[in-house]
Amino acid sequence: MIHGNQTLNTVYVTEDRDDPFMEKMASDIGARAGDVICFGHTHKPWERAVKGVRFVNTGSVGRPKDGDARACYVALTVDASGSQVEFVRVDYDVEETARGILESDLPSEFADVIRTGRSGAVAAA
Repeated sequence: MIHGNQTLNTVYVTEDRDDPFMEKMASDIGARAGDVICFGHTHKPWERAVKGVRFVNTGSVGRPKDGDARACYVALTVDASGSQVEFVRVDYDVEETARGILESDLPSEFADVIRTGRSGAVAAA
């Protein structure tokens, strides 16, 4: 499990990364066929396998960017037959969270991100 990627947190591991990028990531971490690498940082859940290594972006419990305002986490099952990934969505009071953002020192645009599940042009806090 890592937050973003294995070398630099500003390099996003997105679903459209090519296989050589993913293979390097797995190699740098020491992953082998049958292993699972879980990460986040992009706030967009997805999974795929490259050369037998399963890559799982776990999504986001807050500040989603995939168009679904619900919280998302992964239930990962690993046993002798392999691994299974289930993306689990959880409803929560989005408006209460947005209100809390608007009442804080955070940029007000963050409230829109929470409501829509989409990232916008948000200035750094």
